[in-house]
Amino acid sequence: MRVRSLALVVAVLVWAGSLTGCGALLLGGAAAGGTYSYVSGRMKVDHSAGLDVTYAAAKGACDKLNLNITSSSKDLTSASIVAKDGDREVWINLKYKSDTVTHVEIKVGLMGDENASHRIYQAF
Repeated sequence: MRVRSLALVVAVLVWAGSLTGCGALLLGGAAAGGTYSYVSGRMKVDHSAGLDVTYAAAKGACDKLNLNITSSSKDLTSASIVAKDGDREVWINLKYKSDTVTHVEIKVGLMGDENASHRIYQAF
């Protein structure tokens, strides 16, 4: 009986360890109490605010971090900001999900920079 219990514990640990692959990269601690994923050079998070508030927060984050906004646009269901961080471009894309949730995607540079993306989001 003890061998079965040990085998079960080992099986569960192996299974849990397999969940940490890059395709399932979910990290806690994103602003607004959510989680974010970082896939293909893009940080993706559902922000706990409507599109208008999130758009203003994103523009404010660019100002706080001295990112030079080169273009920005907003309509009823989406918004985008393109900025410069030195010689790297920063893309912030927002999509309306509900009156209280906006999907945010941030990419820094051609290959992406997770730390820079997270820092921008923290400044929202």
